[in-house]
Amino acid sequence: MAIRAKLVIIFFAFIIVPMFLLWARWQDTAIGSIKSVLRQGLAERSREISDQLTTLLQNHRAQVLDLANQSALKAYARTAAQSNQVLPDKNLQIDLSAFLLAHQPIYSALVGVNRQGNPLFKIEARSEPSGVVRPFIVDKYFPSDDIVRLPDNFAEAAADYVHITELQQDNNGLHLNLIVPLRDDAGTTTAGLVVKLRAEQLLSDAAGPRPSSQAGEPIPTRPEAIILSPQGTVLYATDQAKQWRPYNEAFRNFATQLSELRREKDKDLDWQPWLIRHRLRETSPQLSIFLVENYSDAVSKLEFDSYVLLLLTMLLVVVAMLTLYYLISGITDSIRRVTIGARAIATGNLGYQIKVRAKDETRVLAEAFNRMASRLREMIRKEGEQKQFESFARLSAVLTHDLKNQILSLSLLVNNMERKFHREGFREDAMRTLSDTVNNLQNLVAKLSDPRTPTKRIRDKSNVTHLVERVLQRTAAQAANKYSVSTQLMPDLFAVVDGKAIERVIENLVINALEAMPDGGSLRVATLTENNHAVISVADTGKGMTEDFIRERLFHPFATTKKKGIGLGLYSCRDIIEQHSGRIDVTSKVDAGTEFKIVLPLQIEEEAKPTEAQAATA
Repeated sequence: MAIRAKLVIIFFAFIIVPMFLLWARWQDTAIGSIKSVLRQGLAERSREISDQLTTLLQNHRAQVLDLANQSALKAYARTAAQSNQVLPDKNLQIDLSAFLLAHQPIYSALVGVNRQGNPLFKIEARSEPSGVVRPFIVDKYFPSDDIVRLPDNFAEAAADYVHITELQQDNNGLHLNLIVPLRDDAGTTTAGLVVKLRAEQLLSDAAGPRPSSQAGEPIPTRPEAIILSPQGTVLYATDQAKQWRPYNEAFRNFATQLSELRREKDKDLDWQPWLIRHRLRETSPQLSIFLVENYSDAVSKLEFDSYVLLLLTMLLVVVAMLTLYYLISGITDSIRRVTIGARAIATGNLGYQIKVRAKDETRVLAEAFNRMASRLREMIRKEGEQKQFESFARLSAVLTHDLKNQILSLSLLVNNMERKFHREGFREDAMRTLSDTVNNLQNLVAKLSDPRTPTKRIRDKSNVTHLVERVLQRTAAQAANKYSVSTQLMPDLFAVVDGKAIERVIENLVINALEAMPDGGSLRVATLTENNHAVISVADTGKGMTEDFIRERLFHPFATTKKKGIGLGLYSCRDIIEQHSGRIDVTSKVDAGTEFKIVLPLQIEEEAKPTEAQAATA
């Protein structure tokens, strides 16, 4: 990234961003203050409605208790103790009717029930065509909604006990039932009196009068009160047209927010342009009380002023950035020249010379790059020569190890010539061994003469057992007078391998086994199949190796237990076997011996045919 771009980013990060954050903080604080004032008013209004609702219920509870303590109802309770179907006398009917008419706007009916909750009588307020409300006594037929489910502790309740039910819907609208027990002189509950309380009137009294306007005057603005049932029905709203409808239909503008508030009961939520204050009071009827107020006009002017201030600030910042950009352009020109030169040197153009006109720190930097390029050219030249020597030395070490094995084979053959040369079979084996050894030596000399020529790897279907036999013939067989050699070879064990390379591996393992037994010992060689793999086992009774040596040093280059060993044999062996998708397993015990297993994939007959065909074509 260019220096100028970095300076602009730094300017943006340390000046513009903090300035914007300060503006955002100021705006949030200013608008938050307005919201806080409005929220406080809504909270007070919400508490007022909730407290008023609680007070009204307590007042109605006291009225019902006063009614239940009248002498006429106590006399009725004594009579109800003797019969479950007793009806109130005329005097009691007049008293109850007078009570119902006195509280007609809030109470819709009085129902007497026995101890099982079944209605005995009912006095309800009905409107006549003339508009006059009169009490009407029902003493024979009762609809199912007049059957009351009494609480379990109703019979043993205290003297001032009044049970308030949840909201219930009947033919006369939504009600709360206030149930008070009726007791005889002995204090035994013999019946109950149910007072049906109009829920709509109760909520209207708690929320207060709806806003109205005088003729020609606008309706004064105030928070809109919303009261929902547990099922989400609008029980009360400032706009009466929204009552008795599901809240998601009545308040489509913020139905989702109301749904969140109904789930999160202790949460306050606000959003533009509405401010919602949620207050849930744990009353007997579980109601959700919300307050909604449009405050967009109160903050719109403040928001406009804040955005104007932000715009002016941004203009000043842009002017400052342009001025700074112009001032640093001259400085960055020299840095750009150094950058171009550094890229040229990094891509390998070590002859590039960086030229800077300025006499400041960039000139010193350019001269340092020029000196560095000159030194790199010299270092690369020396490193190339050193790598050539290292490559030749590594190849020489590998070939020296292979040459040592061939010399050992010849040494074993020479040692046996004086004693066995007169045997015709020995001479044939000796000539074969000499021929193989000469071929191997010629290959080694060819590699050493031209190390850059890669060795051709020719893989074909080979009898692994024959490879083992040839190796044993020119190594272990020549030392049979000193070692006990035993074999267990499968007649035909085929695999697609590079025969010469596998012979080198087997030869290296056999010679290592013989060298591990300088005073003589037993050599066991076997070929077999295990889990669809060809296995070549070479075991000796030599000194063995420790587990630490096998785990940490074996198969590593230049790691050996021999006094005159190079330590590249097993390293090369594992590399050859892994190129054949195989592996070498080792088991060893100190002073007991070692066993190496070469595991190679078997060549299945179906897979061997294409290989043979390709070889014939080649």
